[in-house]
Amino acid sequence: MSRRLVLAGGAGVTAAALLPTAATGASRNGASGRATAAAGGKVRLRLPGPGGPYPVGTVDLHLVDRSRPDPYVTGQPYRELMVNLTYPARPAAGPVVPWLTPGWAGAADEIFAFATAPEPAGQVDWAGTCSHALAGVAARDTDDGWPVLVHQLGHWGSHSTNRCEIEDLASRGYVVVTFEPTHETPVVFPGGRLVPQHPAANPPNDDRYSPEFLAYVRHIYASRTADARFVLDRLTALGARALPAGLRAGLDLGRIGAFSGITGAGLMTLTLLAADERVRAGAIGDTDVGFPTADGGWLPLAPVVEQGLTGAVLAIRPGSAYGAANPMWDRQWSVLRGWRRELELVGGGMGWCSDLQTVLPQVRHGLGLPADAHAAMIGTVSPAAAVAATRAYQAAFFDLHLKGRQTRLFSRPSAAHPAVRLVR
Repeated sequence: MSRRLVLAGGAGVTAAALLPTAATGASRNGASGRATAAAGGKVRLRLPGPGGPYPVGTVDLHLVDRSRPDPYVTGQPYRELMVNLTYPARPAAGPVVPWLTPGWAGAADEIFAFATAPEPAGQVDWAGTCSHALAGVAARDTDDGWPVLVHQLGHWGSHSTNRCEIEDLASRGYVVVTFEPTHETPVVFPGGRLVPQHPAANPPNDDRYSPEFLAYVRHIYASRTADARFVLDRLTALGARALPAGLRAGLDLGRIGAFSGITGAGLMTLTLLAADERVRAGAIGDTDVGFPTADGGWLPLAPVVEQGLTGAVLAIRPGSAYGAANPMWDRQWSVLRGWRRELELVGGGMGWCSDLQTVLPQVRHGLGLPADAHAAMIGTVSPAAAVAATRAYQAAFFDLHLKGRQTRLFSRPSAAHPAVRLVR
């Protein structure tokens, strides 16, 4: 999968107000999901609002890990990250943050070129699209604390393209933590400092079957796992002044889960689950855990495929050629020693659990593209059905394992979600 198709010791902590105020913002549940004409004739996109009972707030943090060098830049003795927290908020008025991070907003036409080609750039108002989260508002009070979910990104991704999923989970009573993979994707740091994609974060060559490629991928998994563990460590050590009012008291770091979507992010979640005992449950959106070798065999992309883990695992994969179970997945499945379920979204495409499921149909309609323009990405399932299924099953999984709420969704087919098939 090309990068352009990916639509993912001591520390200094600085709250970063990087996101500009949105010119307009839809009500929390008011997005119709239909594109409209923006100023200048560009296609304006609308995202579905979160489905939980709580408003949503968000804040960015600049975290610096001085205990290890950057995994991509030789000579940089520290690792810095832009971290985003999205959380249940008190009812408030305030600026609604944009959908895309500043790093992605600045390169949106290039990043999303696959969605508009062969149309010229500048036809879609990517940067003007709003999320449904309010910047820096006070967190909602809670007696028991909000469980924490770590969002693991796919290769070269950005949490921008999973904002709907992130905000929905926050609206249901979770603090969702994600971070931009510096040097894999363009990131803007405080003061407007742009760190672009670095050549060292690219694959060594185009041969996905080479030992060099395997070493490269395993390096990414190890680096991302270290990033996630560092972020959890820093959240534990943060004082209340570093976060919006009420948020530090609302973090329940005794109940942590992780989730991910496409482009190898599933294995990143499983690797984190195996590496950090604080993470108790993981939901994944792909089963890409191995790669073919030149002699016709298969190798695991990370040690967890053979070593296994004890945490709870929910795997949902799209029912398409892209989502076909990886031959190494059965080996991974056999060493999952905790609660486990595998589901299939019938008719799902490559981007089934990302915001592309909602956005690309709007791009297609607004630009007058052919009906099959994004078939590989969004599949044949209706966007509404895909979004509803993602929300229902992810929330039920984390409610079960982090909140102790029982559910029947994993024991029998659901009439409300006929596109979901229980595999095992």
